[in-house]
Amino acid sequence: MALPSQETQFKVASEAAQVFVDHYYEALTRRRPLSGFYASTSARLTAAGVKPDISVNGLACADVAAYEALLEAQGGPVAYDVGSFDAQPVNPHFRAGEPDDTNTNLGSGGGAAPAAAATVRNGDRMSFAVQVSGTIRYGRGHIAAGDENKAGGNSFGAGGGGGNAKPEDAVQEKDFNEAFLLVPHWEAWARNAPRGLRKWVIVSQNFRAL
Repeated sequence: MALPSQETQFKVASEAAQVFVDHYYEALTRRRPLSGFYASTSARLTAAGVKPDISVNGLACADVAAYEALLEAQGGPVAYDVGSFDAQPVNPHFRAGEPDDTNTNLGSGGGAAPAAAATVRNGDRMSFAVQVSGTIRYGRGHIAAGDENKAGGNSFGAGGGGGNAKPEDAVQEKDFNEAFLLVPHWEAWARNAPRGLRKWVIVSQNFRAL
């Protein structure tokens, strides 16, 4: 089974990372549920023993719920401003939890085997790493007029703050660096997959406030 070319791998990783970064950090800022971004949302990956490994400033989180609880405990509101990100292919053909292609037809095409070969060749079964750096802004001062109710909680390494009219109106900033490893969300690649599934999910995350 032919593997994706280097050009294909970098193209897929770059485009998928852009989508991931846009949606993930918006979800953090808006305090939306995060479970759909992680490998634990996939029954296939879970059955294969793949589960998210989440580390925050050296603290291991047992699961996504523990991470969300940690975020919630930080207070709010918060805004994540991504300054830059870099994506690198890791494994051109990730196999853990991979569907049995004699029974499951991923993507488009006629038979299961040809369709599976096409998904590998197109880079749909690869894993990739994403390195993100940016700034966390917390305090109500960063919220645009009329947007207060959309912002979520505070962030790691952040504290309270003084301000102009009220202490909570002050804006404080903290630089951060975060590394992810993403793999295919098998159910999202299946034919007639439910809408809204992320095609790539997190298996490793290391956050550090600078």
